[in-house]
Amino acid sequence: MLSQKNVESVTGIPARVFLDTIRRPGFPLPVTRLGKLRLVQREAFVTYLQALAGDPAPRRAAAEDERTGVAAVLAAVGLEPVRQPRAG
Repeated sequence: MLSQKNVESVTGIPARVFLDTIRRPGFPLPVTRLGKLRLVQREAFVTYLQALAGDPAPRRAAAEDERTGVAAVLAAVGLEPVRQPRAG
């Protein structure tokens, strides 16, 4: 099992990135909660990461969905998103 306490030593991923990943809507793996500790099966999580690394399309689609959602919220209050060039 992986938790935020051991994920960096096992996978090299910082604990904050691990927690953000498992809290995302649509995260496909079961997460066991023990108090503040969050656990996922190590093999399944590594397989999930490999699938993400091999197929960048779902990440682009998720980013586009997020932008669309933000635009919808802004439009609801009468505002528009402002495009800014990416830094670096």
